[in-house]
Order: sequence, then C-alpha cells, then structure tokens
Amino acid sequence: MALKKRTVAAAVLAAVLVWLLAGCAAGEKGNITSAEELNDSRYTIGVDQGSAADLIVEKAFPEASFAYYSDKFMGYRAVADGKVDAFVYDRRQMEIAIENGLTGVRLLDGTLAEPIDIAAGISPVSKIDRLEERINAFIAELRSDGTLDDMFRRWVAEGNTAMPDIPVPASPTEHLTVGTSGIAEPFSYYGENGLTGYDIELAARFAAWLNADLSFRIYDYGSIVAAAQSGDVDCIMADLNVTEERRQELPFSDILFSEAAGVMVRDTASAGSGLEYTRAEELAGLPVGVLTGSEHPELVSAAIPTAKLAYYNGSPDMLQALKARKVEAYAEDEMIIRIMSAGDDSVSWIPEYLDTVKMAFAFCKNEEGESLCAEISEFIRESAEDGTLDELNRIWLGADEEQKKPTGYESLPALNGTLRAAVSSESMPMVYVKDNALVGYEVDLLTRFCAARGYALELEDMSFAAVLASVQSGKFDLGAAAMAISEERAKSMLFSEPHFETGVVLAVRTTAGSRDEGFFRGLAASFEKTFIRENRWLLFLRGIGNTLLIAVSAILLGTALGFCVYMLCRRGGRIANRVTRAAVWLVQAMPVLVFLMVLYYLIFVGKASVSGTAVAVIGFTIVFGASVYGMLCTGVETVDRGQTEAAYALGVGNRRTFFDIILPQAIPHILPSYKGGIGSLIRSTSIVGYIAVQDLTKMGDIVRSRTYEAFFPLLVVAVIYILLAALTNFAVGRVIDRIDPRKRSREAVLKGVNTHD
Repeated sequence: MALKKRTVAAAVLAAVLVWLLAGCAAGEKGNITSAEELNDSRYTIGVDQGSAADLIVEKAFPEASFAYYSDKFMGYRAVADGKVDAFVYDRRQMEIAIENGLTGVRLLDGTLAEPIDIAAGISPVSKIDRLEERINAFIAELRSDGTLDDMFRRWVAEGNTAMPDIPVPASPTEHLTVGTSGIAEPFSYYGENGLTGYDIELAARFAAWLNADLSFRIYDYGSIVAAAQSGDVDCIMADLNVTEERRQELPFSDILFSEAAGVMVRDTASAGSGLEYTRAEELAGLPVGVLTGSEHPELVSAAIPTAKLAYYNGSPDMLQALKARKVEAYAEDEMIIRIMSAGDDSVSWIPEYLDTVKMAFAFCKNEEGESLCAEISEFIRESAEDGTLDELNRIWLGADEEQKKPTGYESLPALNGTLRAAVSSESMPMVYVKDNALVGYEVDLLTRFCAARGYALELEDMSFAAVLASVQSGKFDLGAAAMAISEERAKSMLFSEPHFETGVVLAVRTTAGSRDEGFFRGLAASFEKTFIRENRWLLFLRGIGNTLLIAVSAILLGTALGFCVYMLCRRGGRIANRVTRAAVWLVQAMPVLVFLMVLYYLIFVGKASVSGTAVAVIGFTIVFGASVYGMLCTGVETVDRGQTEAAYALGVGNRRTFFDIILPQAIPHILPSYKGGIGSLIRSTSIVGYIAVQDLTKMGDIVRSRTYEAFFPLLVVAVIYILLAALTNFAVGRVIDRIDPRKRSREAVLKGVNTHD
C-alpha cells in the first residue's frame, strides 16, 4: 500500500515538473534559430506596410502577431531594440543594411517560400502615348540580349556601384518623369555622384530607348503610387513590389525580377540593446522628463497618473538626464527621438504613442493673425494636394544631407510686405541650424509660401517658451517651432491647417548602455562635432560677439545712468528721492529674466523695430544703473559728513566739494562692488535667449540641439564665460588702478606741486 502511494506521488510530481517545464518553455522565447519558430502567438513580426512581404507573413505565420511600419529602417531598428521579434523584407536589402553598419540583428538562414515580384509601375494618365506597351517592349529587348541579367548581376549579386555610360538623346522627342525612392540600395539610392542604382540605370536606358530627356522625382513608398495615379510621374522604378492591391490602383510592366524574402531577428549574442522599460505602465511612480511649455506633461499624466514630472527646457537636457538616470524616461516627438537615437544604441523609445499630434504654425488672436492664418492654411492645403508636403517630408526627414540646403529666404522680395516669424532652432528637423543658417521643414515651407504670395521673410531664433510668448503678445506675425496643436494652446492663439503629423513617445534607456570610446577619443569626437563640423565655431564666435555687445553697452550706459540718477537725486526733494529709491528697489527685487520679458513682451509689444538685442541692452542698462546708484549711495555715506561741512565753511562750492573731496574718498569703497557687479552682469546675460537674442548660451543650445551632446557644449560655454569674465575683470582692474587714489604713484600725486619750496 505504501509502495502504491509512493508510486502515485512520484507520478504526480513528475506530471507537475513536466507541466512547469512546458510552461517555462512556452513563456521563454529564447534564441530564434529558424523561421518556423515564429509561427507562434508569442511572437510579433514586423513588416513593411503595403509591400508584398505583407501578404507573405500572413500566410507563413498565421499564428503570430504583426506590427506594420511605413519605413523599413524603423522595422530594422525595432528588431534591434527588441520591439518586435522579427522583420520580413527583401533579403538582399537587409544584407546590405547589415554590411553598412546595422548592428544588433542577424538574418536567419534561407528564405521564405514565396518570391516577391518586382516591376515598373505605370501611370494610367501619362502623357506619353502607349507607355505600358513601350515599357514592356523595352524590357523584352533587355531580357533577350542579356542586359537585364547583367544589370542584376552587377548591382545586386556583386554589389558593383559603377554606373555605365548611357548615351543621352541629342534631340529628345519626349519627356520622361520617373518616380523613385532614393533609399533602396542597391536599386535606388544616393551615392557619391548623386542618385544611382539598378532602377536609375534602368530609367536612363529606357529614356535613351524612348528618345526622351529624363527627370526623377523622389517619393516615399506611402505616396509613390498616388504620384503615378495623379500623373505626377510617368512611371515608377523603385524596386516596387507587385501586389494584388497595387494592381487594382495602377498597371504594372512585365516582371523585371523576383526577390527573395528574408527574416531578420535580434542578435542575442551581441551586447543587449533591449529596452529597460517596454510599457508606459512600468513607469508608474517614477520620474519622467517633459518639455516646458509643451503638451507633453498632460499626455504623460494621462498615461501615467502617478509619474513624477521633471521639467526641462530642451531635448538635449532631457536626453542627458535620462543617461544620468535623473529620469527613467522622457516624452518626445517620435521624429525627434528617431534622429537623437540614430547612432546611439543606449537610447530608444517605447513603441506606443501617448498621443498623435498635428503640427502647425501659430498666430496671435487678432484681426491680422486671423487673416494671415487663413492665407497660410490655404497654401498648406494646396501643398498637400500637389505633393509639396510629401517632398518636404522626403527632404528634411530623409537621410540625404545634400538635399538639406538653405532656402534663401533672406533674399525674398517684399512685394506685399514682410512676415516676421518667431522660430526655435532646437526643433530639428522642423527648424534648426546647419552651416550657420536656419533650415528645416518649416523654414522651407514658409519660404515657399512667402515666394508664392510675395512676402519677404524674417526669422528670429529664440527658445520654445519665447516663441509662445512672442506669438501671444503679437510681437511676431507667426510662430514656427514644431508646435503641436492642443486645446489649451488654442485658447490663447490661432493655429493654421496642420502641415505634419507625428506621435509622442517615451524615450527610455536600453540595456546596451553607452559605448565607451575612451576619454581622449570621445573628447576628440565631441570637439569635432561641436566646433569643426559645419563650421559651428562660427556660431560660438557670433554668440560671443552678441554677449559682449550687450554686456559692454550695459556697463557703459548703466554706469552713466546710475551716476546721472544719483546726481539728480543727491540734492533732490524728499518725495523725489523716495520715488527714485522705490523704482530702484523694484528693479533690483524683480528677477532679471522677468524684467526682460516684461520689457520685451509688454512695454515694447508691437514695436517690431525694437529687437531683442536692443531690449537686452536697455534692460541690463537699467539693472546695472540701479546697482551703480546703490553703490554710489553706499560709498558716499562712508565719507564723514563733517568734511562736506568743512568745505562749505571754507567757501568751497557744492560741485567742487563733491567731485574734489567726497567722491575721491568714496571711490575706494565703491570699486570692489562695481567690479563684482560687472562679472555678475556678464553671467546674467545668459538668459537673453528668452527674448530672441542669440547670445553665447543660446548658441550653445543650438549646437546641443544638433549634436545631442549635453556636456561638452555646456562645458565650452562655461569656459568661454569664465574667460570673458576674467578678461573683463582684468580690463576693469586696469582702469580701476588708474583712478584709485590709493594706487596712484608718488609722481602722479605730486604732479603740479613744487616740492622745492
């Protein structure tokens, strides 16, 4: 009986162990070694939306879940970051991506069973007669003489990047416009000499065959079919997958070739780069960074009610806070965090939107603002219809830096007046500084609007918070700073028709951590990015000039102002003196930043001719003048009153008494405070970015917004401020030595005195 009980117990225990092991095996994904393993509900497979791979994965992995991407590079990164378990796409293109430096991923052996057919898409409304028939005849010739096979061998199999010489028709009888992508190596991409690849050669050969001149238009895959449908292009040559859905939208040529679909998975053998947090709920009760003045605090609070919000003034600050573990995540627009995390495998984002946001231009709620808002909104709608917005998207969110050029807005003629726009260059890729010029999606769009409507355009760079205040006060005609439309903002300003849509995500650390490049190598890289690249040293030089202009002007004018006020009040009435002291107290009690913003947005509101630099000079002149007034009052009081009475008794006038007797004795007591006040003034100028002044600190922020390095540009700015303060103190010290009676030489003291009497 006992033996029977032990046998039953052992059987039960074995069953429990088997069940536990099975459960563990089911719950643990482990290392993926074959495509067959992915046909499981535990796995999520990424796929390029609208491509032939979309159909392949549904048939090959009916049990898996799917995540759709409009950009294959996002799909690659999603695998590397552990956001999806696999990504299915053309195997050769994924191999090229890995060869070109994509890390954290690998390809499974073999291919999926079904091939992907590639052909040229044909516009049904092309002006070229019998285009489909002629393309197919052209393809048939290339296939029969072996040219198609040779092209595939050179570009795809061997990776040969040399474009052959193809004769250009001397007297073309047609014009052929080809739509392509520019991002699908080796089929259509940008090389050293511009657009190149299999499809580019194919288009050049077809144009020569057709006796036509050739032009290309670049589209993303989400809009290239629509471009052919509308007749913007005659045909599409862009490694275009043939799908049944696409066949219903436009005709295709005969098949050029078939691609093999591959499967990309995460390389678990390499250093881990998974996310520290994979869902927003995991951040409950933890610190989360948000941008001051943005709609992000509301979105984070709605998604994570117990999150502890930490406010920052810029994206680089939040990025550094994340790396320093001061916050566990921060909210950011997906387009920005994509740029920030490129090449930095220590930072990624949780693949879920807190909210989708629409970006637009902002205007003051007045009659002029309403009129301009309606005019720009009409232009934005026209741009959406004619493909201009798609073109801007490809240029400013694409990888080809050669296309991202200054727009030349400074030279637009003022046929119908001038528009003044408040912008923030920390809003990459909407507005940023490249090669010492303001560029970006919104700058380009505004330039095109002004050119079409006959306006000249002036852009004033400032912080994001300053843009909001500038628009609300009517100081500028409009604001452009990747500004999201929100109900709260709509209460205080007008918004144009949206020109861009993105999503807000949570940036988090990955388990990969930052790469250790070594101290000196990292320092050299930071120096190159901060100073050498795009001649950014010129930005610092311009910032130093503006800082010195404000500081030196305020020192000279403030000294004169403080002295004049003191002289006017020295023998003034009791009431006048009380009013003066009250005004001085008010200026000194008010934070300098608040004082400057009151001057800029309230006192000088609507006065476009008064620039931020002029307001800064006026503001700091008043502040420093108030300090000089206080110094004089304190210094003169240290001189015994009896000396004034003795001078009067000897018949010395009031003016001579003050300048010859009282002031020389007061100066030694004033000079230390005066010297310290100058250093404080120089440091205080670091806040003028809030009123649209590009000083040294603002230039540092601009560089940080481009390099996303928080420490090095800040250290550079700090060192420059220290040097400026040291040089200024040295110069002031030399002046003080010349006028301090106690430091005058014996010869200077006895000058004019006959020592031989």
